[in-house]
Amino acid sequence: MRSDGASRLIAAIALAAAAAACEIEKVEIPRPERLVALHGVLSASASSQVVLLERTRNGSVAVRAPSFELESPLGSDSGIAENGAIVTMTTPSGATLVAREDNTIVLGAAGGGVYRFDLPGSALERTGTYKLSVLTRAGEKLGAATSVPGGTVALVAEPRDFNRATDELILEWPKTAGARSYLVRVESPLGPRTFFTEETRVRIGGDLRNVDLDALPHLFIPGFPQAVTVSAVDSNYYDWFRTHNDALSGTGLINRVSGGLGVFGSLVRLRLLDLNVVAPQPEPIAGSFRVIGTPEELAATPYLALQLYVESAASRRDQSDALSGRATRRKSIFDTGCSQCGVLGSVQDGQVELSFLTGWSARDTMETFTGKLRGDTLVGSYRFAGGIARFVRER
Repeated sequence: MRSDGASRLIAAIALAAAAAACEIEKVEIPRPERLVALHGVLSASASSQVVLLERTRNGSVAVRAPSFELESPLGSDSGIAENGAIVTMTTPSGATLVAREDNTIVLGAAGGGVYRFDLPGSALERTGTYKLSVLTRAGEKLGAATSVPGGTVALVAEPRDFNRATDELILEWPKTAGARSYLVRVESPLGPRTFFTEETRVRIGGDLRNVDLDALPHLFIPGFPQAVTVSAVDSNYYDWFRTHNDALSGTGLINRVSGGLGVFGSLVRLRLLDLNVVAPQPEPIAGSFRVIGTPEELAATPYLALQLYVESAASRRDQSDALSGRATRRKSIFDTGCSQCGVLGSVQDGQVELSFLTGWSARDTMETFTGKLRGDTLVGSYRFAGGIARFVRER
């Protein structure tokens, strides 16, 4: 009879042979070429014209993703900025303009891969062709062209109160020479809703859901200011942003940049609205609240007033209602933050949780509050500021 040790040895050999027989063959896939990607849109309402240059990723460069900064859109968003390129643009009248990279204007500043033309939107020649040329440090050449649509530029926002329970938004604009399509964009704290239309009139209901976001939230959020724009766009802009990159084949995008990838297009903003979104406030937690307390408590509280709405009622009793609104924030002399800031939160059985935003975007939270609604008084505490805070509902 075999010993226990011999039995274990035979079993191990058999197991190793079985594993080797089932092992999938490994094939090394070569890294794809790192191409130059270009993104530039001439805007008739911008103070200058900007072109972004970066390299596509192939795994050869480690990237990091700190918080996004508008001054460094590539470096702060895991992009691989293409530095030191020569970027020129020929105007319809034949003049040649040279762009400067933002990080060379001020030594050590951010803005790698951001190339800026000192050309205000008011000086753009309409329906004429602008030709862009790029020469990288490696000798690669890229080229593209766009024709700026006509139309009168909307520079000043039209303020409007918008009750999402009763109102609908009707937008009209004149047909514009050189426009391939019209882009409608509605800003929202949870993410924008954008779509193209060939018409010159659209109607948007106040109860519309945002199909651009996975959770399908409401498009209009009570308590928040929401900008609405309508822009005439050229063919390059329309074709690039209406197509998508297929996850399997990698094809699908309509690319008109020679020598690289990306888009060089143009747009003219025709309508600009600034909506103050509101809704009915019949619920106990909804309404206007002001802070109360001792002189010491009032001097220490970071927020002075609240305007709350029930953004979405729960579909079941064991779920929370979603809240939205705005808060009046105490500011010091050198504080550059918002005076009026957005608020998102929830309430269930009188238990309230609020997130105070750094502005109007749901991505950035400055402070949180947990409390209990007792009659017309909301009592709770802040996570960072600490202490007890009391808000009483105003009648």
